[in-house]
Amino acid sequence: MNHPIVPYGYRPVILASDQKAASKARTIEIYKNEVFKDIDLYTHKHVDAREDMGLRTGNAVSSDNSENVDGAVIARYVEFRDAQLRTKIQFALAPESEDYADDDITLEKNKYTYHLIVPDGFNDNTLRPLAEYIHRFLVWGALFDWYSQFGMNQAAVYDTGTLLDNITGILRGPSIVKRPMQPFGPKEKIY
Repeated sequence: MNHPIVPYGYRPVILASDQKAASKARTIEIYKNEVFKDIDLYTHKHVDAREDMGLRTGNAVSSDNSENVDGAVIARYVEFRDAQLRTKIQFALAPESEDYADDDITLEKNKYTYHLIVPDGFNDNTLRPLAEYIHRFLVWGALFDWYSQFGMNQAAVYDTGTLLDNITGILRGPSIVKRPMQPFGPKEKIY
């Protein structure tokens, strides 16, 4: 029997099995009115904390979702962040059959619903924290966009990169990479 010669430094490749890992369905709902309320609260507190801001500037910087213009702008920012999140976590979203999409923001839908397919080993205790991460991602993403439109340094406070990484990390579950134990015991000899 002839064995192929493997050049030095190359290691065999282990191919993954075609079997699907066991999974389970979970749902997270984020209520839009809570997201919009938090955005208003954050912007109002920001204006309250700034003594150098005049009344006119403070009114422009502070969002008020009950005003048509502010509400429309904030709603569009939140919708964009929802789309960004769904694109990033599509590996965990349950398939849906949609044959049509548009860019109309409908007020009839009062929540964002995420139907997830997670590994069977997913710890259900992390579902509530995951909902909080998603809520904060939507709020902070909209705040980042809101303050960026005014060219304010305040936008940097609401960077969402770490939040997005945390969300995807939670959905992927614990790493399966294991480090080998030290093969020969402790470095120093113990007498």
